[in-house]
Amino acid sequence: MTKRIIITAALLASFILVACDKDDELTPGIPELSLEKANAPVPVASFTPPPPQTVITVEKAKQYVDASAGLVLLGAKWSEEIDKATDQEKVQVLKTYNTAREQVCAKVGLAGLAEYDWITKVATKNTANEAVFKEAGFRIK
Repeated sequence: MTKRIIITAALLASFILVACDKDDELTPGIPELSLEKANAPVPVASFTPPPPQTVITVEKAKQYVDASAGLVLLGAKWSEEIDKATDQEKVQVLKTYNTAREQVCAKVGLAGLAEYDWITKVATKNTANEAVFKEAGFRIK
């Protein structure tokens, strides 16, 4: 009886091994990310003159929230770089930091730091935008 169980198990195992082919992957491979493409600079749109109307859309508020989060993370990373840099390197680090801040804002859809600053200084003060910012996940105090 045990001999039959062993033979049956061996046959079952061989069928499973034959059925499994290395070419038949259940999960496709993840495509490789090109670092050149990921780090390619995004053109920064001009934000002059600022719009006369200070009411913004939900989409713009979401872009502002995303830019805010990105700028906080970027600031933390860059402060580490500044701490490590020599006095002569600090000037270059600060220049690249400002460029990186522009890129963070542009990559989320804002017209660079100019639009981010305008939203911070002007649009957040307009009480008509409170609901829009709340929907975007940002609360104005």
